[in-house]
Amino acid sequence: MVKFSISFTLGKAGSPHGANVAHNNRQFIAPNIRPGYTMQNVIFKAQPVEKAYEELFGEAIWEYNEKQKRPTRRIADYYSHIANGHREEPFYEVVVQFGDSKSMVYGGALWNEARTMLYEYMEDFEARNPNLHVFNAVMHLDEASPHLHIDFIPFYTKERQRGLKKGVSMRAAMIEQGFAPQHGGKNQLVLWEESERKIMEMILHRNGYERDEKDAHNPHLTVEEYKTVQDTKRLETVLKQSRTISASDMQAEAVRRMKSELNALHQTVSTLEEQKYSPYKSFFYASDDKLNFVMQQLTAEQIPYHETENGFEAQECYAQRIREIERSYKVPRTTARDRLRDDIDRYALTAKSFKELLQMLNHAGYGIKIVKYISVKHWDGERYIRLKSLGEFYTERALRNRIANRMKYEHQIEAQAEEAKKNNAPNKAVLMTMLQYMEVFVPYGLPARKLRQDRPLTWVNDAELNKISALNAALNKGETLDSMRRWFTELTESEREAAQTVDQYVRITRRTPEENEKLDAARAQHNEICAKLKEASEMLDMAERIAAGTYVQDLIDQENEKKFSASIPNGYYNAGTRKR
Repeated sequence: MVKFSISFTLGKAGSPHGANVAHNNRQFIAPNIRPGYTMQNVIFKAQPVEKAYEELFGEAIWEYNEKQKRPTRRIADYYSHIANGHREEPFYEVVVQFGDSKSMVYGGALWNEARTMLYEYMEDFEARNPNLHVFNAVMHLDEASPHLHIDFIPFYTKERQRGLKKGVSMRAAMIEQGFAPQHGGKNQLVLWEESERKIMEMILHRNGYERDEKDAHNPHLTVEEYKTVQDTKRLETVLKQSRTISASDMQAEAVRRMKSELNALHQTVSTLEEQKYSPYKSFFYASDDKLNFVMQQLTAEQIPYHETENGFEAQECYAQRIREIERSYKVPRTTARDRLRDDIDRYALTAKSFKELLQMLNHAGYGIKIVKYISVKHWDGERYIRLKSLGEFYTERALRNRIANRMKYEHQIEAQAEEAKKNNAPNKAVLMTMLQYMEVFVPYGLPARKLRQDRPLTWVNDAELNKISALNAALNKGETLDSMRRWFTELTESEREAAQTVDQYVRITRRTPEENEKLDAARAQHNEICAKLKEASEMLDMAERIAAGTYVQDLIDQENEKKFSASIPNGYYNAGTRKR
């Protein structure tokens, strides 16, 4: 009885040679293709992956976004969200084949039988895999042997407590189809692959053939890699049969070696390209000092990054170096003088006079010595420290002026808030938030973030209050919540289009120098739009939380979360049961 081998290979969209829709649809012609036979290829389905995502998840994304209060948590483009993330693959591809290139003769009996059995396999693929949405499926008849390329999106439908009611997940899709993980190393993916191979074997038996056990589990190889492997096998056979190698064998070996070296060069270039355009990863830190240290080192080493609300984003290819920088960070020792400056700065934000400031320091455990020069010493300190020795901003006269200027600033904000309340002005809530922030800053121990590190902490040198003031200025110029939402939506759409442009060039396997220049320009434009989108998102997020009256409470909650959370290396931290 005639035997057929079977081949079922699963590839990921994010892996090299794992999936290539452009190759499947013959958007470019590879060396192993016979162009004269391409018209005979069978296209079962050819749907753009972006449209497939919209069809599958459009409603779920809309419902999810409606529940989100913060704009930064909304998902504008689910496909880009998955493709640029690191948890799930945007899609998968299986290559299915009956027989091999050695046993196939184009147009022969076995060739036609293989094509017929591939039709049978494809006919029931979606019916037995209801959680795999096929968006592209092609049978290639213009290569050495007939085979199928099936590209699909795995999805779950059982609604989750948090997140989307329907989303991308290979693991969840397999479990919903009944492939529960088992002991002995067989997870749901292995079980599914075994099931599909059994289907192929059943098709063989229905058509009167037996399975030829090759006992081979080869990874996805490029055509050149496959040819190199075969050349090596042929050379090994010659060496076994004879102690000498002919001139023609030596020439074949030289050609094989040059091909191998060329392939290695291509792999190196490909690796460099992947590093250059690798996706971005988020890094979060509970310590602001550690965050500033890492970002300073990245700037010094000219490693590009983008600041975010709680950290920064950098390309994944720099992750190892970033981890090395993280490990080199040493918690700075706080001297008695530094601690005294910090305490004076904080108490000067609430004291109504210089005398009250000294009383606050005394209640905090500082001994006060008032002679020619005022000196203070903490109860666990070794010696008294003169205020004037702390610098020009900590002399008695400077502190008196600082307290007076602070109280004048607070009175101005109070007067503006009263006027806004009287006229029901659009910036009423913003001014009330500024007053609330100044009131709770010291009692609740909110973090001190200075605009200028060389200056003491004051209301005009506080980064958080400066952001609220910027929003107040924007409202005074005529901005509204609706106008900020429109601007955010426009930038989101522009970012999506710019990301698609970048993705189009990235998907080109071998780019020309002109295409690389266009890709760099598209990257630069995308980064510029992302910076504007980040600014608009932060402004809108602040405006919405201030309008809801939760902004200051959110700051308090975030600080409490940091205090009771344990740091985790490599850009993540654990807060209770939640991971970021």
